Amino acid sequence: MYRVIAPAVLFMLLLSRAGAQEVPDFHKVNTETYRLYLARQWDSLLVMGKDALKADMDYYYLRMRMGIALYNKKKYRQAIAHFERALRLNQGDQAALELLYYCRLLSGQGEAAKLVRKQFRGELALRMPPPGGKFFSSIGVEYLYHSGIKEEEYTSPSVNVPALPPGVQYATVRYSNAFLALENSIIPGFSLQHAYTFLAKTNHLYYYDGTNQFQMDEQQVTQHQYYLAPRISWKSGLSIQPMVHLVGGHYQYPVQFIPGYMGGFGQVIVGEPDYFDLATGLGLSLDIGVFSLKMEGQYSNLNQARQVQGRVGAVLYPKGNLGLYAGAFLAAQVQRRGGDDVTSLVPEALLGFSIGEKVWFDLDASFGDMSNYLEYNGMIIYNSFTEVIEKKVKASLSFQVSEKGSLLYLGGRWSSNRSEFSPLGTATEITNALSYNALSIYGGISWKF
Repeated sequence: MYRVIAPAVLFMLLLSRAGAQEVPDFHKVNTETYRLYLARQWDSLLVMGKDALKADMDYYYLRMRMGIALYNKKKYRQAIAHFERALRLNQGDQAALELLYYCRLLSGQGEAAKLVRKQFRGELALRMPPPGGKFFSSIGVEYLYHSGIKEEEYTSPSVNVPALPPGVQYATVRYSNAFLALENSIIPGFSLQHAYTFLAKTNHLYYYDGTNQFQMDEQQVTQHQYYLAPRISWKSGLSIQPMVHLVGGHYQYPVQFIPGYMGGFGQVIVGEPDYFDLATGLGLSLDIGVFSLKMEGQYSNLNQARQVQGRVGAVLYPKGNLGLYAGAFLAAQVQRRGGDDVTSLVPEALLGFSIGEKVWFDLDASFGDMSNYLEYNGMIIYNSFTEVIEKKVKASLSFQVSEKGSLLYLGGRWSSNRSEFSPLGTATEITNALSYNALSIYGGISWKF
């Protein structure tokens, strides 16, 4: 029995000693990671650094070497955590601050980068002075043209469904949309975003009040919008952005029917009633590692209907930079029109990647009943009355045209739409839905000062 047990015990002791020898030694880790750093062998350095961190060996120089290795591999988002840890171990270190600044900047976190730069001191501050406020930090202009339902796709509801109750129906023929955006950087960490939109739209309109029927093939709608969103940012990557969006305009609509004399043709007086709508809400964004987490909620009163809408999701940057990103979102909307609540869910997917150093391609798709729908923290509103977007796909190309990140972009959007008949009075059943596809093309420039 002794001869069997002794070799077994000896074998276990050898295994234990071998396991103990695998624990990283501080002197060896420090010497070897420094050698790998000088040799620019980033992958090997990161492997050894991760093993050291697992063994609770955490110190300033190790974090700096790992952060620099990731920085040189253009994994800026992953490097951020190492430089932040290095700053906790050596507060105020200017080398770590400078590298953290560039990591934030090159990963698209401009506001957080400004707050890091505000901490520069000494020679670094002389070389890169802390940023001040700018009345115009960026300006953007965009034009969009939309082609909607075609003449051959539109049939008079009175012909299509003769038994329709009194009501109205609209279908978008085309519209032009001009957009102007301005951003004021008041101080690092606080900015104001403004946007003005002018919309000129042409609809097919059908109207029936129970006695008089009226159809207008070129109904004109003019709309003005103003968007204001202050943004508060922290160097941690968190930002909060409340917003308000004002919508006003006027549209052509029959206001009086004058019977014809002695059985002759009657006359329709078309007026231009005004309308005013409002949307308000709050958006939150947090950049953490390779993820950018998004959450927003809005309340709106559009087209005589009240809506509450929320949206959550995340964008993943697997390479740690702007070379490749993918996102998934889910929006939920509860809309009350009259006494009924209608709930809809809208999933959305995003994919983007760079082509070379200064060109990006973006693809965005969503589907679900989008009626009085808000996007981009309420900056964009889809508020065509009696119309619903069922699904849409958008693609764009962006070109960097300045060292500060100014962009020139071109894009297009395809959507599947549904125009619904909206009954007047007590009738509630929606009938005579017209389905059609629409195309939009747009282009613009966003210039950073």
